[in-house]
Amino acid sequence: MSLGAGPEAGFSSEELLTLRFPLHRACRDGDLPALCALLQSSPRSDLAAEDSFYGWTPIHWAAHFGKLECLMQLVRAGASVNASTTRFAQTPAHIAAFGGHPQCLNWLIQVGANINKQLCKK
Repeated sequence: MSLGAGPEAGFSSEELLTLRFPLHRACRDGDLPALCALLQSSPRSDLAAEDSFYGWTPIHWAAHFGKLECLMQLVRAGASVNASTTRFAQTPAHIAAFGGHPQCLNWLIQVGANINKQLCKK
């Protein structure tokens, strides 16, 4: 699947995840060794980088795919449990709930996620 015009034209979503959003890909795949290596070598700003697909940060990807160990590593590295996406104001707790991952949702709540944050309706 190609993403149309722009700097990402001609790349598949998988290629983009691998090349531009490796933290996101590691969280999607639950690849803990890759995530830990990337967290040591990536700038902290990458924790808050929103991908060009959904506008999610790595912690959103981990929550969506139910990757609890990845969530834990991301929070240890400084990711916010209340990170809110620019596009729809989604938090990792929203994404974990929508994705059907109660273990991730419960953990996020235990470490301080705000479950009363409103989504933005656009």
